[in-house]
Amino acid sequence: MRPRAARIHLLSLGLALAACTDKGTLPADTASTRAAGDDVSDTTPTSSPTSGPTGDTTGVPTGDTSTGEAASTSGQASTSDATSATGDPPGELLCPVAIDDAILACIAELQADPELADNNFLLDLLWMCSDAEPVADDYDAHCAAHPDDPICALEYQVFVETVLPECVARVQQLVFADVCLLPATYPELLFAPAIALMERRFVTTAAQLDASEQQQLLWASADMGFPAASVEEALLASDDDGLEQLTVLDVGTDRTLVLYSGHYGDTRVGRMFFAGTLTLVGAVEDGSFTRCGVERTIEGQPCTDDLACAPDHKCIDILSDADNVVLAPGVCASPTPIAGEGSPCNAHQDCDPSSGLLCLDSINEGDDGVCRPGWMRRSFAGPDTALVAGGSVKLPLLVAGVATVPTAAYLDLQRAQDGANQVAIHLVNPLGTSTSVSLTDAPLVVLDLEPIAVPTDESAGGVWHLVVDDLGGQASGAVTRVALTLDTRWD
Repeated sequence: MRPRAARIHLLSLGLALAACTDKGTLPADTASTRAAGDDVSDTTPTSSPTSGPTGDTTGVPTGDTSTGEAASTSGQASTSDATSATGDPPGELLCPVAIDDAILACIAELQADPELADNNFLLDLLWMCSDAEPVADDYDAHCAAHPDDPICALEYQVFVETVLPECVARVQQLVFADVCLLPATYPELLFAPAIALMERRFVTTAAQLDASEQQQLLWASADMGFPAASVEEALLASDDDGLEQLTVLDVGTDRTLVLYSGHYGDTRVGRMFFAGTLTLVGAVEDGSFTRCGVERTIEGQPCTDDLACAPDHKCIDILSDADNVVLAPGVCASPTPIAGEGSPCNAHQDCDPSSGLLCLDSINEGDDGVCRPGWMRRSFAGPDTALVAGGSVKLPLLVAGVATVPTAAYLDLQRAQDGANQVAIHLVNPLGTSTSVSLTDAPLVVLDLEPIAVPTDESAGGVWHLVVDDLGGQASGAVTRVALTLDTRWD
């Protein structure tokens, strides 16, 4: 068994407290999240915004989860125009920033405990420190100093369920700001360091999902602002009458992430979970990632030398030119073999992704594959390029951070023209070996993880090219959405 990838815990107590001195500019993000590890089978609805969906949407978050803005000064009492001290909670209740400070200090204290920090992820520490019990003393201290704050008229459990999530969301945004695994935008996800594609499919019916995935989709739809009584209703709410389900492995922490996203009013919106749970670890709003809840670690991160990966990892497959100028970084990978590596498989679960292994050499479940470390599958983006009438275009794909030889290749692209005109597309590997991809005069060609035969005894790392030849002489369109996904192994 390989050594577990080292977690990144960057906050010290001093840094945490210093970061709290001016939170007035931090946007309040009050997304509902369940504690890490909570299974989706526990979905009994309650009044808490962290309840999961069941047959109806009782307890499921709606699109409006705002609870107000942060106070501008650490330790200052929250302000509100509400004056009700009894009965229903006042209309606007603000979580005091002093509680942010206390949660951050608690996280820093736990991070200083090597036994505890080594066995917990950053989200675990956040939830430990923002639970009702550790926050209680800080709530009491705030209310002793500011008894007129409307939140002090609430039953404590009501405060925990309705007000505390605002503080938790602010702290979550802060502690993940510099260590988030997720990229800035949705289109970058598959090309981000430490992300390995497991499955991508477009979901149009409930029958395509198991019970836990159906609950995730209902939760996602409600949290995006489209509560639905059934999976079918949730799917039909999108512009495309369905949602994309993207499943990836975080190769640094060996955790599987599942993202449901779709177009709503011409903008992409989505929610990401840990597989098998209702723990929200990311959101897509207008095509951009927000609400990060998963941190990057050493494995899978880009590097240009072994020092960046020390002490337990090595920098694998840096792409350099003849003058030793780095064209693309390698990745940090553990040299220690993983139990089960090399075993035959037909699905990712045959390899136990939680150990870091995926079933490679096959995108589709049920086909023969081999268990290998997840970092050995990577996706690489190519540029959008206009076709040249009567000529050729070459789109470079810089491949680095993989094992030595390819075992399978998959291509995504769209080639569009104004009319019928014959165009040939070839994939050329770093040694110049060419493989035919498409030869057609159709105005539109769309490839979605199309399997492409490649030599399995030639180099994987290097500069690949997608070559597009206009054979008809009337080319007038472009090649877009280019991505090459490679499975690799050691020679």
